[in-house]
Amino acid sequence: MEELWEFFAGEEARRYRRTFSRVGLALLVMLVLPIGVQLLMQYMLWLSAPALLENTLVLYLISAGGTYVVGFPAAMLVLWTIPSEDGALERRHLSAGTWASLWLLALGWLYIANMLTLALMDWLATLRGEAIPNPIDAMGDLPVAFNLIYSCLMAPVCEELCFRGMLLRRLRPWGDGFALCASALLFALVHGNLYQMLYAFAVGVVLGGIRLRTGSLKGCILLHAGVNAISAGLLPLADLLGETGNLLLGMLVLASMLWALYWTFFRSRAELADFAARTRWGDGEVWGHFLVNPGMTLFVLALIWIMWLTMR
Repeated sequence: MEELWEFFAGEEARRYRRTFSRVGLALLVMLVLPIGVQLLMQYMLWLSAPALLENTLVLYLISAGGTYVVGFPAAMLVLWTIPSEDGALERRHLSAGTWASLWLLALGWLYIANMLTLALMDWLATLRGEAIPNPIDAMGDLPVAFNLIYSCLMAPVCEELCFRGMLLRRLRPWGDGFALCASALLFALVHGNLYQMLYAFAVGVVLGGIRLRTGSLKGCILLHAGVNAISAGLLPLADLLGETGNLLLGMLVLASMLWALYWTFFRSRAELADFAARTRWGDGEVWGHFLVNPGMTLFVLALIWIMWLTMR
């Protein structure tokens, strides 16, 4: 009974909950505030220029503004209130070839996770009796210039500053392994739909590991932009080139997946095992406080509500 009381009401428990609850509140702000901004902007358009509400690009511009101009800065202000107790990450300079191999690594795990996701979604669709809509599909009809700015500039800068920058640092006092997994998990969840969560987690683990290994946030931003550039830039280019372009892109994707498997399970297996052995991953108490607190509970409830709306 005394141990149970310490878990819920002890001084250490209160410190955990204060930190982790603020993390949950920051993510709640990141999810909910952009929705409020979008509804307000759409209402203003409905009053002044309702025809614009039929334009998909306008709706995505409103969504991008609400998310990256309002939601992410507000969430980072909340994270700023959490003390950052860890020391500076050691900077390691990598060659251009190493950065290219890490880009292939992130890209490969993204597509491996995406293949698993598509299989899972097909299975869920069979159980449900109808297909589950993918909110990303509509972006294929948007101008390439918008997709490049959105996916290769706004998203990488804001998401890396928030997740591999502020959040990762504030979770490191409980261990680099814990910070890596927890930040990747939250990065996956804020995407808000089942189609993106698994591959967002995979990419989050790779980018988080690179941040811990190199100390370079700029490198993470550039790799994130490079990964997103495949769907935002290379895929439309491949379509323009026809069969040859699609064949070349397919070969790149296949090569990246093979490289990701080789790098993880053969080339760097000893280094990864050494990292796993010497880092802290968080015990049951840490993960319990991380997952069960007021801020995280509100975030998860809002996430479930948003996912339910997108699946209708």
